[in-house]
Amino acid sequence: MVPNFSLRQLGYLVAVADSGSMTAAAEAEHVSQAAISAGINDLERRLGVRLLARHPGHGVSLTEPGLGILADARRVLAAASDVLSQARAPGSDLRGSLALGCFTTMAPLYLPALYDSFAIQHPGLELTVVEGAQEDLRRALMNGTCEIALTYANRLGPGVAMEMIRTLRPYVLLAASHALADRESVTLHDLADEPLVQFSLHPSPNDIEELLRNAAVTPKVVHSSPNIEVVRSLVARGLGYSPMLQRWPMNVSLEGLPLVCVPLESTVPDYRVVVAWPQNDHLSRRAAAVISFLRTHATEHPIRAEAV
Repeated sequence: MVPNFSLRQLGYLVAVADSGSMTAAAEAEHVSQAAISAGINDLERRLGVRLLARHPGHGVSLTEPGLGILADARRVLAAASDVLSQARAPGSDLRGSLALGCFTTMAPLYLPALYDSFAIQHPGLELTVVEGAQEDLRRALMNGTCEIALTYANRLGPGVAMEMIRTLRPYVLLAASHALADRESVTLHDLADEPLVQFSLHPSPNDIEELLRNAAVTPKVVHSSPNIEVVRSLVARGLGYSPMLQRWPMNVSLEGLPLVCVPLESTVPDYRVVVAWPQNDHLSRRAAAVISFLRTHATEHPIRAEAV
């Protein structure tokens, strides 16, 4: 059955959802407000559902059916863009746009290469990035805001496919002056009586709690922050230890104080960095190219916390 609505109408719906008003959507789409309103009214009529709740003087909001259709609309538009890209530039030349979600602490370690080297390889592809915690990225994948997301494999929930980028071994971040700083490895029992500085951006607290619980250690959390540099700076000042996954290139805090990364014993499970996407979605050429680039980048730039 051929749909009786247009890609343009779906684009109007996405524009309104992203901007929050008919006026702003019209500006973004370079059409009149009347064209936006007429297009969405016709889309509602053809679909048989109300997509938008109008609030005179206060913009619009999506209805519950509208939220569901919005996610599908984003995917349909992404697929259409992929078809157009393939038709106009067969082979390796990519065009169009791709929205990538990225776990916040991974952003400074992966995004510069995407914005630089990858952009040089694919100048016709527009890359936009949404940074956030795990639950933010899952929500963005499920509602179509992001096509793919770079994050950790754990706690993503059902309905998600993924491809591994690298595997990391947990370690403990310590001040260079710490009594255990010169050890080749430590156990969580070695630090059971010491204060813990917690990185609070999910899923990190849950993962650390699970590690501590499995080691039968009750943590003594003295500081908690969603800012990784705050955590690293507090540890560098000797205010506690912090179990970590992602290894920073330089073992100093922003204040210039030295830090030490001591591996946890080998019985602690490894963690996977992955690119994830909705399981039922077709992976576009653009997304596949980003995944391939990230895997190559990880291979060419190994880190000391990487499992082998």
